Amino acid sequence: MNSFFTPVQPIKPIVFSNEKIAKAENAGDAVPFASMLKEAVNEYGTLQQTAEQDAAALTMGDADNLAQIQISSMKEQAALQTVVQLTSRAVNAYKEIMQMQI
Repeated sequence: MNSFFTPVQPIKPIVFSNEKIAKAENAGDAVPFASMLKEAVNEYGTLQQTAEQDAAALTMGDADNLAQIQISSMKEQAALQTVVQLTSRAVNAYKEIMQMQI
């Protein structure tokens, strides 16, 4: 007759190694926060350059499409807000981790 009780299996310890982290980054399962922040900053940089070029063209009187200038300016603002939100969330997460009781 089978027993209703089964023996408890020991919990295996979690092993962190650089090899597993590299596999997780290459697998694409999770998006690392650092790469997401880098991409947002890079995107903001390119959008800022585009908006500056459009503004310079507007001041020189070489602008033909005012709507496109406004759109590129709004894209730059949205990218800046994204970068600010990401950095503030990173700082908040760091503060929460530092306040944890060990």
